[in-house]
Amino acid sequence: MEEDHLSAFLARVLAALFGGLLFSQSAEFTQQYLQRLGGAADEMRAVVERFEESARVLALTPDEAIERLKRNADDLAARQGSDAEESRLRYQALEQRYRSLVATAPLFRPFELAADPDWSIAERAAGDYRPAIPATGDGVLLALAGFLLGWALGGGTHGAVAMRKRRRARRAMAPAGTGGDIPQ
Repeated sequence: MEEDHLSAFLARVLAALFGGLLFSQSAEFTQQYLQRLGGAADEMRAVVERFEESARVLALTPDEAIERLKRNADDLAARQGSDAEESRLRYQALEQRYRSLVATAPLFRPFELAADPDWSIAERAAGDYRPAIPATGDGVLLALAGFLLGWALGGGTHGAVAMRKRRRARRAMAPAGTGGDIPQ
């Protein structure tokens, strides 16, 4: 029985440490993702503003300029129209994600990121990511939440496994034909 308590404790501790580590790093990863997202939005804004200024100089709205380019007989010009349209859409998506993430309380940003990531930026952030000790309040709270969640999941998982082992042992000891469900 002592061994069972020790394995339950170890399951909880390992799960809690893993949960705490995972949640604490989610705050740092989200910060690095947010910085990349903001940088990408700033660069796309510059591209879009340059195109819109060119359209204004010719007394065109951006949509009119895009349609004019897309209808051009020259394939290169038509391609530029499609590219300009895609750039505007990309900028809008980046800016919307950035504003949404910034408007979210820092404690909940990792969950906001998980709900609607920009995968290309997330992949680049993950490639350059370096773990860090949480030094902000939200990082510490997330680490604590992850630790507690891990503790609960570790205990629950160990309990489920132990219950299954006890049930198998009862069935193995039950007389043939009774199904093994002996009331206690």
